[in-house]
Amino acid sequence: MHCRTLITLLLCLQLIGCVPLPTPNPFRPSAATPTRGLSPEPRSLPSVTPTWTPSAIASPPATATPTETPTAEPTPMPAPTWTPTATAQPAASLDEWGIYALGLRAAMQPEPPWAGMTQYSLTLTLAPDLRQLDGRARIRYSNQEPTALNEIYLRLFPKVWNVGVAVWDVAVNGQAISPTFPANATLLRIPLDKPLPPAAAISFTMAFSATIPVGLGAGNFGEFALDREVLSLGHAYPTVVVYQGRWRLEWPALRGDVLHHDASLYDVRLHAPADLVVAATGTMVDRHDNDDGTVVWRFVGGPMRDFNVVASVRYRSITGQADDVTVTSYYLPGDEVNGRKALGWARDALRYFEGVFGPYPYRKLDVVAMPTPAGGLEYPGLIVISTRYYQDANADENTFESVVVHEVAHQWWYNVVGNDQVNHPWLDEALTQYSTYLYMRAKYGPEGARNFVDTVTNLRWGRVDFKEMPIGLPSGAYTGAEYSAIVYGRGALFFLALADRMGEARMVELVRRYYAAFAWRIAAPEDFKRLAEGVAGGRLDDLFEKWVNPR
Repeated sequence: MHCRTLITLLLCLQLIGCVPLPTPNPFRPSAATPTRGLSPEPRSLPSVTPTWTPSAIASPPATATPTETPTAEPTPMPAPTWTPTATAQPAASLDEWGIYALGLRAAMQPEPPWAGMTQYSLTLTLAPDLRQLDGRARIRYSNQEPTALNEIYLRLFPKVWNVGVAVWDVAVNGQAISPTFPANATLLRIPLDKPLPPAAAISFTMAFSATIPVGLGAGNFGEFALDREVLSLGHAYPTVVVYQGRWRLEWPALRGDVLHHDASLYDVRLHAPADLVVAATGTMVDRHDNDDGTVVWRFVGGPMRDFNVVASVRYRSITGQADDVTVTSYYLPGDEVNGRKALGWARDALRYFEGVFGPYPYRKLDVVAMPTPAGGLEYPGLIVISTRYYQDANADENTFESVVVHEVAHQWWYNVVGNDQVNHPWLDEALTQYSTYLYMRAKYGPEGARNFVDTVTNLRWGRVDFKEMPIGLPSGAYTGAEYSAIVYGRGALFFLALADRMGEARMVELVRRYYAAFAWRIAAPEDFKRLAEGVAGGRLDDLFEKWVNPR
């Protein structure tokens, strides 16, 4: 299938996820289409850009010889005749602060260490047929607000997509309570018998269970599903709602990303069949084999915006290094060649973005093939790439690479630097698109730069006839076509216009300072604008009025 045909197919299907649309392959010369006033000519990156050698296409470089881990062919699962073990308490002590440092590189450990971050201690138990999840959570929440809190809210994300979730046995500091479920039913309200003062902490526990949907599943992009023998547990556990002057209780939009999370700490035990190959956010610190054919994995990690598990009995894996970071590519049988390519591109992107933006936080990164209608999805230390890029022999290779690079860039923009992805999706998605542009320009030169600008202008923004719609709207304010065209297309062009105004050196200084200033925090649009104006040495009101601000 020709690249433009594939693009047309994607546009028709409106598969709008966290993914750039196809970029014409820079190895094949093509005439650049006019780009409505923005110059696509590349400028030399400042000296902060690392010198690097792109990874080989067919296999990782010799300096990181991959090792393939064979996995048994899938076998039929027994019928779900099992007894849930979710009543078991998580074994980890919430005061074992040092455990979270195991997966962090030294340069990214927060100061002061861990103090006010929410801690999740989770026990997750999967049924043998992988269609039922039972869990138990112990959550330690610290009030970081200047006022006392009378209640705490948690989001039950599967209910957003009408998936049944049960919660019971809720206790606060060991005392049983009766939570309430507000009208929209996706929230769990925990009333406090006395206000929680600023800087004080509280612990609460609960049991929960959910049916895992089969097929496309729940989530805007099938993040909570068992689809074609691949399991994903995105959004599966009760999550504390962000408090910013008030509890942010807005209903998540049914397009785009739904997360607006504080950076938190996770200690998770997963009870599951032993034949699963498991990729997860965080670092595996223990594995215990049981006599009944199950295994208990322990994953710890943080700071992280989220926790997820992606697993399959069919996965193969291949591993390489990007300096001291272990990168593992998980793929399905028959997809080894593309599994190796994904590994190489992820390693290239890690090295490049570290040189331009600042250090990657974790000691590992997983790249996981998964059935999803999105091109890719981001999680802390784990990115998901749609299996269609691995399995379609006619898919454009540069599209595949740009998806991998885009999702790697989200480790900086969404994870370390957080933002409200529901109300301000441009702040991570458009910046991630600009980051992908920088990578393509550095790797492929002028042709790569021109083709990327052509794509975001004509194949993204052009799909809504170049409507001058603000990029700064909530995701729910756009139609499906507008969300892709404006946030990903026009949003990328805003960052190019900002770089044109500021100059290349100051633009790189801006993103580096933004990364350092808001690491493990939640940035707002006004924070980015204020910092940009400080680096630029002048007001940028006209640019933000033209491109960003709602009107």
